[in-house]
Amino acid sequence: MEPLVQWLIGGFILSLLFIFIARWFWKKFDQPSEAALEWQKEQEEKRKERKVWESVEMQMRREAEEAEQRAAFQLKREIAASSGTPPDAAVVAKAFASLGGAPEPIVKTEAKVEEEVNNSDLENVPDLVKVRQDVWDESADNDERQEEPDLELVERLKRMAESENMDEIPYPELPHAPSLPDIEPE
Repeated sequence: MEPLVQWLIGGFILSLLFIFIARWFWKKFDQPSEAALEWQKEQEEKRKERKVWESVEMQMRREAEEAEQRAAFQLKREIAASSGTPPDAAVVAKAFASLGGAPEPIVKTEAKVEEEVNNSDLENVPDLVKVRQDVWDESADNDERQEEPDLELVERLKRMAESENMDEIPYPELPHAPSLPDIEPE
């Protein structure tokens, strides 16, 4: 064998030997220290703890929002319930006394209260929908005083109806322009 091939084969074998020695040193001495391993464990525990606290805080926020919504709804219900009740009679009497007038006493009996509760608004509503609206309602003539018709408008409408020329000028304030002759395509 030639000396060049011997040197190449020897270098190849020597490089493989150095690679295995470097790998052995790497495996043996490249382990993390006890402090590094402990720090990694602490960081992992902190991450887990942070996730748990975030989920707890989100749950608490959700519960607080639900409680606020319930409180707002309850407040609206109380306002709606209190808006329909009359003020206390003593308060009304004091208010009238401060104004210098005497209020008429309002006495509600149980029968009146039950009557108010039992009467439904739907039972007291008259029939407002009429099927035929083009029929003349004579009772409306008696109930309501009708306005007098606009005589000038009536006269104009009569003149328009009697005239033979029904051409409408779209814009009467504009001067009349001559029409152009029709052009037939060839």
